[in-house]
Amino acid sequence: MHISRPRRSSTAIVFAAAAVLAVALPVGAANTVTQTINAGTRSASIADLNMGAVTYSHSAQTNTGTMVLTADDSSGSGAGWNVTVQSSAFVYSGPNGGTNIPAANFSITSASGATATAGDSVNVIGGPKVPLTFVTPATLDVARKTLQAELTFGEGTYSQDLGVSLAIPAQSRVGTYTGTMTVTISAGP
Repeated sequence: MHISRPRRSSTAIVFAAAAVLAVALPVGAANTVTQTINAGTRSASIADLNMGAVTYSHSAQTNTGTMVLTADDSSGSGAGWNVTVQSSAFVYSGPNGGTNIPAANFSITSASGATATAGDSVNVIGGPKVPLTFVTPATLDVARKTLQAELTFGEGTYSQDLGVSLAIPAQSRVGTYTGTMTVTISAGP
C-alpha cells in the first residue's frame, strides 16, 4: 500500500513559517540618534573703571589705572578671534563749562597676557595672547588690537589687564569726565 503525502499543505506550512519568521526577525534598518550643537556667540567687554580723583592743577597731570578686559568665544567654530579697544573723548559734566579731554589723551601703557577662566587653557603659541604688533603706549583714539587667538585656539573665557593712563590738560575744570569704551571681538586670527 502506498500512502501519498499531501504536498500542498507542507509547502503551505513552509511558506507560513517563513512569513512568521520574516515578521519576527529584526529588519536591517539603520538605527540612529542625532545630536545638534548650535553655535554660541563671541563677546568682549571692559569692566567699568573709576579712576581715582585728582586735584585741580594749573599744570598738566596724569592719572593711571587698570582696565579689565573679558573675552569669550562660545561660537564653537575654532576660527580664532581678535579683540580691539577704542575710547571716545572724555566728556565734561559740571557747573562751569569745562572742555572735553580728547580720546588721544587716553592710552594703554601695558597689556598683560590672558588668563583663562573657562574652556581652553592659554597656549603660548596659539593664544589668546597679546599681538606681536602691539606697542605701548597706544593711544585709544583709534581701535587697538589688545588680544588675539589663532585658528583652533581661544575657545573659552579669558581676562586681560590693561594698564591705562589719562593725560589731563592743565586747568581742566572741576567736574566729571566720562569716556566710553568700544570693545569689538571678531572672528579670525
